[in-house]
Amino acid sequence: MQWWSVSWTREPTCHGSVATEPLPIEVPGERPNAESDDDHWRCLRVRFLVPLLLLAASCSSAGVAAPVRAGSDGEAPTQLSISLYVVDDADGGPTSPLSSRRSLPDIDEIAEQMRTIWDQAGIELIIETIARIEAPGGVLVDLGDGDTSSFLAAARTGAISIPDPATINGFYVARIGTANGVTPFGTRLFFVADDPSVPDERVSSHEIGHILGLHHTLEDPGRLMFSGTDGTNLTDPEVVVARDAAQGILDGVR
Repeated sequence: MQWWSVSWTREPTCHGSVATEPLPIEVPGERPNAESDDDHWRCLRVRFLVPLLLLAASCSSAGVAAPVRAGSDGEAPTQLSISLYVVDDADGGPTSPLSSRRSLPDIDEIAEQMRTIWDQAGIELIIETIARIEAPGGVLVDLGDGDTSSFLAAARTGAISIPDPATINGFYVARIGTANGVTPFGTRLFFVADDPSVPDERVSSHEIGHILGLHHTLEDPGRLMFSGTDGTNLTDPEVVVARDAAQGILDGVR
């Protein structure tokens, strides 16, 4: 599966404080072959694990033991490669208002803080590459209006050159509508706008949470999946779901 291609389980996208599910992106190529029995049960487990685990967590106060946090007791972390890109205007250059104002050292720092956030889940983000890339000005105008489709189309056709894409890919842009960050439906990539209302590493890690099957919560502003706050915490059920999704990506069933 290509890094930009559609997965076959529906994931949320994040537009500011509202999760939406836009129409699937059409991608050339055939749908993956029918799942084996093992793959079928893995997909069922991902789809139904969230409510079951949340129910288990709610029962812990009645004497039922809460789930053990993944990655503890010497359990090996699940490793996911990630590449991060600062996007410049191919027509106007780095000084164009359509270009991100971030520097590569800025992204280095963001990446290290993201790694710390996801360490709590026993998920190790392996940095594949950090680089500047260029996109046509018209594509960046569309992104500024909140439309990611022209960027995805240009990436698929090679009109945007993306060196060393990884399992997860993040793009830092000047604007993405009115949102801090966006994860387009069915992809393993995310966008983060300049000057978000919360820290860059928090926005980036929140979007990775969506890629790993996590949904917004309204229960605790200290949690990573609560929109528009500085929270970075993950619950035990969220950890289990995220690790299971990460393993599914590595196994090629997500």
